[in-house]
Amino acid sequence: MAQNEKFLYRQGDRILCFHGPMIYEAKILDKDYQHPKSGDSGPHYLIHYKGWKNTWDEWVAEDRVLPINEANLSRQKQIEESMTKKNKPSAKKIVQDSSAEKGKKRKRDISLDKDELIKKPKIIIYIPEQLRILLVQDWENINKSQMWVPLPRKPSVTDIINNYKSWKIEKSKDSDGIDEEVNKGVCFYFNKCLGTRLLYQSERNQYKEIRSKFENLENAQIYGAEHLLRLFGK
Repeated sequence: MAQNEKFLYRQGDRILCFHGPMIYEAKILDKDYQHPKSGDSGPHYLIHYKGWKNTWDEWVAEDRVLPINEANLSRQKQIEESMTKKNKPSAKKIVQDSSAEKGKKRKRDISLDKDELIKKPKIIIYIPEQLRILLVQDWENINKSQMWVPLPRKPSVTDIINNYKSWKIEKSKDSDGIDEEVNKGVCFYFNKCLGTRLLYQSERNQYKEIRSKFENLENAQIYGAEHLLRLFGK
């Protein structure tokens, strides 16, 4: 490294760093004036994303690094909000998707009430950053480290839903029955789609073994938080 080359940041600095379109908090572990793998010249930093596993540590160019200040934290928040809004379907898209789906089933033209569709949009579930990191770690555990979730899991999905139900009842004495229907729906959908949509390929043998061993239990009584999080991710 040339002695006269200057870096804007030092080893150990807490910074913000672009990862794709998003900005995450990170820490600088090392620095060099050449990318160790690509050989690209210029200031580069080895960074560790806060809360992420070490396998995600990477060398990045200086133009991806931002100082932690009020302006950049505001920029980070704006990007998160913008990405969340982009994932929300427009009323026009809801109409188009609904028309296409019903058209296939009925094979005839259908006139849809747009106002009604706007009142009943698709549900977008926002997954907090910490849980998104857990989804990544879950994928790595299964597909890289071959570390399967021990089963039966405690607490199970059923336990988690029941605990949430008890907390909700205690928090709000008045109920119109919607919460109960949602809880039943989540449990029902989890039981139905686990084997077809929520398992990685390498987990399928474990699934067959556990189902043959616990034939009288539902999937929601065997699997736990990891697979429930995958459901919300889907």
